[in-house]
Amino acid sequence: MTSQKVDVGFLEEKHSWQLHPRFFPSKVGGKPSWLNLQDLPNSSQLSCKKCSGPLIFLCQVYAPYEDRDDAFHRTIYLFICRNGSCCQSNSNENFVVLRCQLARRNDFYSYEPYVENEDEIFEMSKWPKLCDICGCRAPSHCSKCKKTYYCSKKHQIFDWHKGHKENCSDIQTSTTYKPSSFIVTEAGKSILFKEWELIVDEEDQEENSTVDTAKEMENFRKMIQDKRDGSLNNISEEELEQYAKNIPEDKVFNKFNKRIARHPDQVLRYDRGGKPLWITSNPIINDADIPNCQYCGGTRQFEFQVMPQLLNFINVGIDFNSIDWGILAIFTCKASCNTGIAYKEEHLIKQDLSM
Repeated sequence: MTSQKVDVGFLEEKHSWQLHPRFFPSKVGGKPSWLNLQDLPNSSQLSCKKCSGPLIFLCQVYAPYEDRDDAFHRTIYLFICRNGSCCQSNSNENFVVLRCQLARRNDFYSYEPYVENEDEIFEMSKWPKLCDICGCRAPSHCSKCKKTYYCSKKHQIFDWHKGHKENCSDIQTSTTYKPSSFIVTEAGKSILFKEWELIVDEEDQEENSTVDTAKEMENFRKMIQDKRDGSLNNISEEELEQYAKNIPEDKVFNKFNKRIARHPDQVLRYDRGGKPLWITSNPIINDADIPNCQYCGGTRQFEFQVMPQLLNFINVGIDFNSIDWGILAIFTCKASCNTGIAYKEEHLIKQDLSM
């Protein structure tokens, strides 16, 4: 059944400890707050289909089925390749979406909610090691200090040049070195997106009758052009003008623009079982374009979408060879099946403004 309301997501700054997995956060950036701490996705699940490089965590949405014991805790994760050349118009090959769920009584977390306490110790040593750079499963470690772990050779080399080369000996001899699995290191800050808590609230239902669609479209063009401060000098005025001219002035875009005017700073729209708010009519997306669940064979349904406004908060460049999207629409197994691997791949449609 299609829901009658839509929830919209906004970003708030929080301390990293408040976004620890035991609090079941919805969040953007930083390292992923894994739900199942044992059966983590392997490197092949989190590799870019274009360049085969490691993907970086973009966001996660905590979306439980509280009336179902096997999905009392449930989180959807979204990963992206930071290589701008892998980001192609209307292509999802530089993304991966994963779904994980747990019963309320499980091997990792308390049955009762945790009290927010920064000093509380949450034992991680019995679970698989995580990459010191990106927080994904780390099958290898530094051969010298044997205390720093990595998901890939690429991140190990990166960390070596970002300071581990100088610090390795100190780590090797230290008896107190305890890297945090979920705190972003200085090297990690060069790769990962800024960390935010994702706060979800119900969308205003009333249309703003005073919205001037033409004016809002112009504002939206300006938002796209100015959304990444500091790199506008790299693009000529002619290129920006051409980019603005190519934004489609169609009815779908008009509807999109008018709807987001209710909450201009929204970065996410959640409407499980509903319909995406498409950004343009080109290309047209049909239900037949959504593949069935690869684990149970059942149909998938729309769950949420990531909005272009998120690009304003994650500090990516404005050049035409950078990460970008119009919207990212996430479709998940309608039955939220619980067979097979712990982290199940779901489907993403990337819809861009025509260029």
